[in-house]
Amino acid sequence: MENLILIKPAIEYAAEIIAYKNEFIGTNDRLNGCSGLEQYENIQEWIDKCRACEKTETLPKPGLVTADTYMLVREPDQKVLGMINFRHYLNDYLAEYGGHIGYSVRPTERRKGYAGKMLAMCLDKCREKGLRKVLVTCMSGNEASRKTILAAGGVYERTNHLEAEKVDMELYWIYLYPLDKYYSRGKEDSRLLSRHGKVEFLTSIRYIEKYLKPSDRILEIGAGTGRYSLALADKGNSVDAVELTEYNIRIFNSNIKPEHKIKLYQGNVLDMNFIPDNSYDITLLLGPMYHLYTDADKRRALSETLRVTKPGGIIFAAYCIQDASIIQYGFQGWNMKELWEKNLLDPQTFRTISNPDEIFELHRKEDIDGLMKNFPVERLHYVAADLFTQYMRPAIDAMDDETWKWYLDYHFTICERPDMAGISNHVLDISRKTG
Repeated sequence: MENLILIKPAIEYAAEIIAYKNEFIGTNDRLNGCSGLEQYENIQEWIDKCRACEKTETLPKPGLVTADTYMLVREPDQKVLGMINFRHYLNDYLAEYGGHIGYSVRPTERRKGYAGKMLAMCLDKCREKGLRKVLVTCMSGNEASRKTILAAGGVYERTNHLEAEKVDMELYWIYLYPLDKYYSRGKEDSRLLSRHGKVEFLTSIRYIEKYLKPSDRILEIGAGTGRYSLALADKGNSVDAVELTEYNIRIFNSNIKPEHKIKLYQGNVLDMNFIPDNSYDITLLLGPMYHLYTDADKRRALSETLRVTKPGGIIFAAYCIQDASIIQYGFQGWNMKELWEKNLLDPQTFRTISNPDEIFELHRKEDIDGLMKNFPVERLHYVAADLFTQYMRPAIDAMDDETWKWYLDYHFTICERPDMAGISNHVLDISRKTG
């Protein structure tokens, strides 16, 4: 494998920088991502300009944003293969046309995968700056650039026309963390809207309504795109919602109706200091426990949830269950070898081992019992939210209305049976705060 590095321009690379620039002369390509290299004959002046752009106080002129310029260098021969410019934030022009990142690859070094490698390395720089997503653009018709962006996880946003240059620019968002990437694909919405997905949703709503009173204050933590919050608001309830990911917040906001009594906040379950103690009668924690990977974080999330819930209030916490995933993904999906090779299963106990790259944290009931131990709560229900549904999805989706009703009645009858719960994909742990 080639040894590639991403470094900032330096005078010892002057000859390579000039050679890089000269390869573009006489072509129709622009020196994108090069911080105006085409305007400079003196390489030291260009390097000084790149350095000046890194800090607000030294920006060369008004209207520019701070940025870092990097060169992709192949270490064995010290050849500059590409250049990339990372803008730390977006102004009006960048938000519509330029994006956070611009780049180019040396014409004689193209079609070797360098653009994708350079972009991936630059995304690490974006994470270091604290960004959760970056905007990358390409001209319509530039298939090579579009493929590079899509391979990096780009999600198409829209196309804008740049009148000054008579071109159309395609805008793509690249989400920098696995959780954001997952939800940006819209999978969660489609999962809950399918007939088999509705079983989990209808089960949760059934139990929420069992305890919900007209005057109750409701908080949903990790509200996603608002499936539960919006359904409760449709019935006239007042709902406050907290969601972490920007993509979900944008979709949620787009579905809020004028008559809805909803307040939506961006926040993290691990620190909700903007919410006072003992504020809510009903608190829904229907997503965050899917994506926390340490006991410390899980207990912190539960502690925060309890803190904002009134004494006597009801907490609904959802969890993904291990054994359903082992059976369905591992055995039915013929993926057991992959699970062993990636060290995602304990070879003695068959307990799953999760991490952020795998998106979902999986539990068994004894894990949930251990987490809740020592908290001032009384368990009211432990509910298998979808039970057999995920094992018979084609049959569920093909049911006629009468059979569908019978299935729901059957499911609601057995969903609290202890001998059934371990096979469910999702469970709902319902507790009352006693202290």
